[in-house]
Amino acid sequence: MLSRLALLVAVLAGVTAFLYALLRVGGGHEQAQATPRPTAQPVQVTAVPTATPVPTPDLPPVDLSSWMLRLIDYDHPLGEDFVPESLTDVGDGQQMDSRVAPMFLKLVEDAKAAGYTVYVCSGYRDYATQSVIYFDNHVNVYMAQGMSEEEANAKARLAVNYPGSSEHQSGLCVDVLESSSQDMEPYIGGSGLMLWLEQHCAEYGFVVRYPDGKTSITGVEYEPWHLRYVGDQAAGYMMANGLCLEEFLALYN
Repeated sequence: MLSRLALLVAVLAGVTAFLYALLRVGGGHEQAQATPRPTAQPVQVTAVPTATPVPTPDLPPVDLSSWMLRLIDYDHPLGEDFVPESLTDVGDGQQMDSRVAPMFLKLVEDAKAAGYTVYVCSGYRDYATQSVIYFDNHVNVYMAQGMSEEEANAKARLAVNYPGSSEHQSGLCVDVLESSSQDMEPYIGGSGLMLWLEQHCAEYGFVVRYPDGKTSITGVEYEPWHLRYVGDQAAGYMMANGLCLEEFLALYN
């Protein structure tokens, strides 16, 4: 009797274990079906656009080592012995470098045809002449007025280049007025011949070498009468963009 009872208990225990295991498998399957794991999605990356590069200025293809573009100033002097290879008369007892004289004479011809009188105030000046103008006509006069030598030199250099550093010694520049009696100092341009020169000098390869507002760069006060030859391409670009020679040359660096 006991053996039968033991057998029945064993059978019941086995059935119970089987049902429990079946329920666990079934329940786990239903749970997996009810909450599936999400499928990973690719990350969308938008590239940051690069800034549009600023276009390089369309600079004229000039030869920076050319005599036409030689920078002549206090820091880049010609020296005491410099003399142009050849000089040509351009009127009113003045001379210019023979390579640029024809272009200047054409400018004078066209200015007169436009109704202006033209007086060639100053062309080529040698070192000795520049020394007289600088020291005797300016520095010594200022010192006689009570300035110190340092103050007199500082004031003189705004109006007259130090000997050896004047463009006039190169023969590549010229000062142009409307008459021999015209006073340079108050003649600041904006009308008459000066306005015509500003508008047309580049057509002949010249620029207003010391433009208005550029004294801090050139070291020289505004001189609308002072024309410097730099060649057609450079002149056109400089005058169209309001540049002095120092600024133009710096664009190529």
